[in-house]
Amino acid sequence: MGRKGISYFGLVAMGVGCMLGTSWLLLTGTWLDTAGGPLNLAVAFALCVVIELPFAFAYMEAIPMLPLPGGEVVYSYAAFGPTGAFAVGWAGILMNTIVFCWVDLAAISLLDELFPVLRETAVLYQVGDFPVTLPNLVLQLALAGAILWVQLKGANVCASLAKIATVVLLVMCAVGLALCFAHFDPAVYAADGGLDFDFSGSAALLSLLVFSVAGWETVSKAAADATGPAARKAGAALITCLFLVTGILCLVSTAVAGCMPWTQAVGRTAPFADVLVSITGQSWVRLLFLGTAFVGAVGVMNSTLYSSAQMLYGLARFALVPAGFTRLHPRYGTPARCIWFTAAFVVVTPFTGKLLFLPFINVASLTTVVMWVMSLLAVLWLRKTRPNLRRPVSMPGGRVTAVLGVAASLFLAGNLLLPMSPGALDGLEYGLAALLAALGAALYRLRDRSVSRVEREKRIFGGALEGEMPATPCKSGKK
Repeated sequence: MGRKGISYFGLVAMGVGCMLGTSWLLLTGTWLDTAGGPLNLAVAFALCVVIELPFAFAYMEAIPMLPLPGGEVVYSYAAFGPTGAFAVGWAGILMNTIVFCWVDLAAISLLDELFPVLRETAVLYQVGDFPVTLPNLVLQLALAGAILWVQLKGANVCASLAKIATVVLLVMCAVGLALCFAHFDPAVYAADGGLDFDFSGSAALLSLLVFSVAGWETVSKAAADATGPAARKAGAALITCLFLVTGILCLVSTAVAGCMPWTQAVGRTAPFADVLVSITGQSWVRLLFLGTAFVGAVGVMNSTLYSSAQMLYGLARFALVPAGFTRLHPRYGTPARCIWFTAAFVVVTPFTGKLLFLPFINVASLTTVVMWVMSLLAVLWLRKTRPNLRRPVSMPGGRVTAVLGVAASLFLAGNLLLPMSPGALDGLEYGLAALLAALGAALYRLRDRSVSRVEREKRIFGGALEGEMPATPCKSGKK
């Protein structure tokens, strides 16, 4: 791999860059509509943190326990062996790759808002209700190619791009929030039943939010490329990402509802930007914030492609996929074939318009659940099977957190798999999931079988598990 050099802020930037993206600007109206009002929305955000925190705490323990390239693959291999490691690794690859493709499409949609001629010129064909135009096709492929080039340059360049995108997003969000809350009107917030509480609305939104604020686990992949104190604080960086982004998303929606009756925000492309235009009286403000969201989209693409390539490289190093994926770039030392493979998915995306937009996102939700749940269970199982592993940090809350994590796992799985739940997958989505699972199974069957179990574990752990280091007192929580 490339030279290590990601700082603490770089870790936070990678996580925030993967999480914030465009949702803070483009999804406010959808969230308010789904929740049925701003109070229901605030409750849904609070529940979202409660559900995701046990998984984040599990990562907080796992990262310093096994601070090795591969992230979740390493944790799951230590607990469940090669099959479990491949399952969680492939789930992570699919989740990040699908988000990469989706955000590439979202970024071009933002450009369509800025320059409507792009979606009206040189229409090639129609996919359902969605036109495919030559300018959009070229721009999507060019944007994906630019992000791919950044990835080939190495972790330092990826982190630098993430820092720039994160700073731009945070500054613009802070400025926008300050203006909105300076004009916040409680009467407007309460208008149209804004203070009427209905838990079913919060529950319906929760199904969307859990995955809208996913991405903090990116820190676990970047931790192996961290330097000095940052490597020891990777868990804290992950928790920072979760709270920071969730707070921003909730505040943006609340700010909109306090400056515009929430029912008027429904159906708008960028209600936050529209509110700021109304406050400032300057139409260019909308263009400025659409441009900022585009920067956020670039940040997400950078972080997700980095994560998917890192996980595929980890699987290759551990002889869980064909050995050819271990080939490094001759100049930059980056996993070039892994980057090319994961980026190749985006080649198909522009040609489908928005036809598979929602189905693929729901498949990504399923793979996210697999990754989170297996990582949590790996941490809990390793406490029983490898009690002498060095654990500088333990999950805060101890057994209470573990119980909450299991309950959250059941909730997330049921929400996706039970037919009567609001987030249940449909037939097309099951078909797509099966197709992608079959691709993963084919790669697993083509793995390098000449590598022995002992050699594989040596590659994964570097001998760290031979005899296992004596357990050390944890700095937080209880074992």
